[in-house]
Amino acid sequence: MSFSSDIKQELNKNSSLSNKEIVKNELIGYLISGNTSVIDHKEIRFSTESDYNINRFSKLLSNLDINHKIEIIRKNICDYGKNKRD
Repeated sequence: MSFSSDIKQELNKNSSLSNKEIVKNELIGYLISGNTSVIDHKEIRFSTESDYNINRFSKLLSNLDINHKIEIIRKNICDYGKNKRD
């Protein structure tokens, strides 16, 4: 697991989602993380390999009464590069 994922999990252990300001700030953290893109001003795509982050992102949106639909797209990428011998 990455350092940022470890930090998010540690912070979330102490967060009950009852404080809306903290929830908003955490959501903003996800949105500015570099893992998001906006498509046609209508759709936000959040990219992560962590099921934990997907679930947390959804909980934050729900807690703020933001209507959303989560669609999970998984891709397996294999690189079959040529093995060079000198």
